[in-house]
Amino acid sequence: MAAETPSTAERTGTRRSRRRGVPVPYDFRRPTKLSRQHARVLEITYEGFCRQWATLLSSTLRTTVQVELDGIQQYSYDEYAASLPMPTVMAVFDPEPLVGAAVLHMDMAFVLSCIERMLGGTGHNAQPERQLTDIEAVLARGMVERTLVELASSLVTVTDLKPKLTAIDQNPAFAQAAAATDVMIVSSFHLEVDGVAGTATLAMPLDPLSTALTAAELRVASPEELRIRRLMRDRLDDHLEHIPVEVSVRMKAAQMRPDEILGLVPGDVLRLPHRADEPLEVVSSDAHVASAVAGSRGAKLACLIVPTPEENAR
Repeated sequence: MAAETPSTAERTGTRRSRRRGVPVPYDFRRPTKLSRQHARVLEITYEGFCRQWATLLSSTLRTTVQVELDGIQQYSYDEYAASLPMPTVMAVFDPEPLVGAAVLHMDMAFVLSCIERMLGGTGHNAQPERQLTDIEAVLARGMVERTLVELASSLVTVTDLKPKLTAIDQNPAFAQAAAATDVMIVSSFHLEVDGVAGTATLAMPLDPLSTALTAAELRVASPEELRIRRLMRDRLDDHLEHIPVEVSVRMKAAQMRPDEILGLVPGDVLRLPHRADEPLEVVSSDAHVASAVAGSRGAKLACLIVPTPEENAR
């Protein structure tokens, strides 16, 4: 039995709830480098881009088109490329004057539906999972180039973007737009053309984009606003130093088979893979943050932070 597809209203409600402050998991081992203020500026900017993109697609496809921002997330380029389906439409472009490369991705079924409508069809037919033909590739390229013009127009308050399309790949594995560990700001969009839904993403290099956002912020902020921001940042730093964090000190873990665990009885001795002369691990949120040796302070157990084996090897 086919899976039930959520209605447009349900999808819209879900997207709105995400933007109304619903808690999401935060990985402290991979902190978000985009400030909340910059993320808010991008959100407002991309919502304007959504309106301009919807107008462009409506005039091109001669029907009503809806484009909505789903969210803005931080990923490494390798994670982003691995999340894209294959085949797909992955447009790599040079976001001058920003350094690096950016990517505009649209799912293949949606692009084929748009092309069918551009060629006189209804766009409602089930689209095959295949790559674009030469004629379809030309039409898709034109649609991408016009979209990049609208993107540049929406980002005019942040930077004078002059995007130059460099390639359109249909297999994300072959598109080497950035190094695997480069951090990208990925914005997700939901598109709907006369009942046919699709998804798109826009990946921009984080560091150049953050620099442009900071420069734009300084151009419009008054000296008093800048003073208040510095004061709030200093207060935040002071409070962060006194927030309690749970830590634990442990030896290296031993691996055991289920039958070995079930066979344990009082008095059994377990051999741990931790040498007697090796420091213990200081762990917080399953992340190794320091090394220590066991000891005591008065009647209480304690530990002394020591250099890590890597630091001693230098």
